[in-house]
Amino acid sequence: MSDEIIKELWQIKDGIAREHGYDIEALVAHLQTRKRLEGQQVVDLRAMRKAAEQGAPPDADKPRH
Repeated sequence: MSDEIIKELWQIKDGIAREHGYDIEALVAHLQTRKRLEGQQVVDLRAMRKAAEQGAPPDADKPRH
């Protein structure tokens, strides 16, 4: 079953790459626009790892609202 999922993910990835002429800058711009339009958030694992190494909670560097 997992092979089917991986195969489908690769097909989706290849389709998106093809739509943007395999141009990495066009792909990044597309994904950033899509992220913004869909309200997605990016998780920065580097910040979480750094905070964990320093013993701080993972979101300690984020401003409170």
